[in-house]
This record gives sequence, C-alpha cells and structure tokens, in this order.
Amino acid sequence: MIDRRDMLALGTLGALTLGTSSLADAAPVTPDQISLPLHGRQLRVLDLTHRLTRAFAFTPGRLSMEAVEGSGTKAGMALNRICIVEHTGTHLDAPRHFSPEGASVGDIAISQLIVPLVIIDIREKAKANRDARVEPKDVAAWERRHGRIPAGSCVAMLSGWDPLGAFANYGSLPPAERRKSPGFDTAVMDILMQRDVRGISVDTMSIDAGQAMPAFPVHQAWLRSGRWALEGLANLDRAPAAGALLFAGVAPLENATGMPARVIALY
Repeated sequence: MIDRRDMLALGTLGALTLGTSSLADAAPVTPDQISLPLHGRQLRVLDLTHRLTRAFAFTPGRLSMEAVEGSGTKAGMALNRICIVEHTGTHLDAPRHFSPEGASVGDIAISQLIVPLVIIDIREKAKANRDARVEPKDVAAWERRHGRIPAGSCVAMLSGWDPLGAFANYGSLPPAERRKSPGFDTAVMDILMQRDVRGISVDTMSIDAGQAMPAFPVHQAWLRSGRWALEGLANLDRAPAAGALLFAGVAPLENATGMPARVIALY
C-alpha cells in the first residue's frame, strides 16, 4: 500500500493507475536545446521541462484526454478535451495554493516569470541522504563563489533526482527510505526572502523534503509570502549555476492555484 506522502515523494504513479503510459514516456522534452544568433553572440535555450504524459497521473482522474467531435471533423479538424489537476508534471505553484487570498496563476505578472536563475547543487548530499535539503550553508557557498543572489531571481535546487527512477526503484527501498526526497530546508526561507528572491524550484515533485510532508512547512512559509515555486524541473545539471535567465510559461488562468509549465533557461 502506497500512501499520498509516498506518491508526492516519488513524483509519479501513473503507469500503475492508468496503464496507458510507460515510465519512459515521461522524460525531458526532446530536442531540448538550441543555439540562436543574437546580436553577434550565440544565445543558448535549454528546456527544463518534462514531457507531460499520463505517467505523471499518480492519482485517478489526475490527467485525462478525450476527443471532441465537432462540426469540423469532416474537414480534418482534431480537438481534445483535457482534464488535469493543476499540479501535474513540471508545474508552477501559485501563492493561492496555500493562501486562499493569495495571487492565482492568472494574477502573476509576466515580469515575475522571467527572472535570473540561481542553481544550488546538492547532488553530493543527495547521494548520501535521500532527504537532503538546501540549507543556509549551501546558500553561503553559492554566494562565496558567485556573489550575492540577485534580487527577483529564482533559486533552484539541483539534487539529481529522477521522479520516474524513484518510482521504478520504490519496491527495493527499505520502508524508512520510501518517503524521502530532497527539498528546501525551512531555515533557508528567511535568507531567500531577505535576498528578495521571487521563486524557488526543484527537480523533485515538492519544494518540501519528503519527510516534511504532510505538514508542508516550506510551502506554507514560501507561498504565503506571495512568492511562487516550480516543481519537477529537468536538465538543471546542464544549465549554468549563475548567469542564466529563467522563463516560466504558464497559461494565466483565473483563480488557478497552479499550472503545468513550460520552463526554459536562456544563457
């Protein structure tokens, strides 16, 4: 029996519940990188997004698609009806996710969704501890190397986590390890707020470490402060630790607490 906390730590149970997508279906978008000429220099564009497939539908009814028959069918028109839980796949958490009066996805200005990208690498810690966290010392180490975290930026955790790989290995883990996944430590929240950071991001499926759920202390502190988060990012290991811009493309849906996102790094 796998409970909800296990599902969040693993990130996906879609192949189990729907039987229509294999684990291999949910991989980073490909091709995922291009280089564009821009005023005499090459601009690199890196996709940080997982393909959105039913492999991420880890509870019944989380993601479904059906054809819609319409008057244009005979002319070759195709149209689908989609039903999806907002927080599926690579997605954005809006403040309203944990604050009823907070901004919805539709309230977030585009100026807040194109921001400097800061990547804090905790892969070595995560190899030794599946519940590793981004801690104040990790922020201090990044700033010693790169300077003060830019105001208005997004700070991303690079843990090397693979949500689908975690699911595939679930049965081989001791029970005490099954609910573990890397995330942010609550002790970092005040530091990042003091730096005027706009968003935080993770390559896991929750900004809270696995054993912090279901209390969700990082969600509580961060989202209720009016900031956003991105969960389920891919390819962070291929982006620079400093110097990139992050673009979080989400439909500005009124009252939405979250939304699947197309997240791109530019550098």
